[in-house]
Amino acid sequence: MKFQKIKPKRVSDEIYRQLKEMILTGELNPDEKLPSERELAVQMGVSRPSLREALQKLEAQGFLEQIQGDGTYVKSVTAPLIAPAFTELIKRDDAIFDLMEIRKHLETWSARAAAERATEEEIAQMHEYLEEMRMAKEHGEVGHISDANFHSVISYATHNVFLVHVMNNIYEWIEKVSYEVRSRLYTSPEDHNELFRQHSCIFESISRKDPDAAYDCMVEHMNYIFTKLEKIFGPRKMPKPLVKKDSII
Repeated sequence: MKFQKIKPKRVSDEIYRQLKEMILTGELNPDEKLPSERELAVQMGVSRPSLREALQKLEAQGFLEQIQGDGTYVKSVTAPLIAPAFTELIKRDDAIFDLMEIRKHLETWSARAAAERATEEEIAQMHEYLEEMRMAKEHGEVGHISDANFHSVISYATHNVFLVHVMNNIYEWIEKVSYEVRSRLYTSPEDHNELFRQHSCIFESISRKDPDAAYDCMVEHMNYIFTKLEKIFGPRKMPKPLVKKDSII
């Protein structure tokens, strides 16, 4: 029998494997910028041509995006799956309500999981965004970006990589919903105070590691937002229920 010699792995393949693993395990997060090519080559102890070959392979497979004159960023691994659907979804009048239904399921679970898994650094980041919301409220500002960022940190605090990538894809829609609600309530201090109370409830539950309370606070918040959206856009039009063939007369 003849056996083939075992070939040593190419350096570029090892670079590719390491970076891909870091993306899939969440060590590198969506939209995170990689160090410069020169710096990354030094850190990994490899040549720039080998590094460039690995980066190009990761970009071709949708893991990275190289922006001319800016740098290399991690892409969401779920973007190819979600983007086409969202392109069609946003054409519908009730798209924002569909989004809220999905958010309610994802974010209530996220709040519960974050209460169990959040690190001290993540809790500190949530508190920072909560303070930004408080300052925006006191200065009569909309505060929608801090609101969206607050929810984004909660998803990261679940340490569920797939969820992080999914939520990253719908981040701009979460920000849009937050803006729509907050800007329409701009003249109502009571509503802004209520929104801040709800976010404080979520934060406090997560910070004291109380999963059930975090879940309940997030449910209350999601229901409140849904109610406000119905006042803004009108009641949601529900599709007709499916009817079994044998029940048709």
